[in-house]
Amino acid sequence: MNKRRVITYVVFIILVCMISYGYAQAVRNFSVDSQFGRLKSHAYPEFRIDKKKLIMGMGGQIRDANNLLILPTMLEKNRHRGYVRYQIDNMGLLHRIWFLTPEEIKLAKAEEKLRKNAK
Repeated sequence: MNKRRVITYVVFIILVCMISYGYAQAVRNFSVDSQFGRLKSHAYPEFRIDKKKLIMGMGGQIRDANNLLILPTMLEKNRHRGYVRYQIDNMGLLHRIWFLTPEEIKLAKAEEKLRKNAK
């Protein structure tokens, strides 16, 4: 291989790595009707978020802070607690839960503060 071709491959690999890293850091967009809360406890299909006891409906999704799907049976009592965004379906059942990153928690708390001040 000549030197120019090796340099081209190296630059290409660096660019691919930079692009994939940028996508990994993308901000998640939550549904407009999602709510912010703190998951206190869970025993599938029951979830206690703040002071509400919610039942997860069929086909409900749980996503971790990396936006990966978590099966309800894989939820750990101690590890999977904390701040979440959640969505309720038309039947009043829990449809989606997203565990939040520290940055998303800060943004959600700021939104809640603005919402309370607007009332």
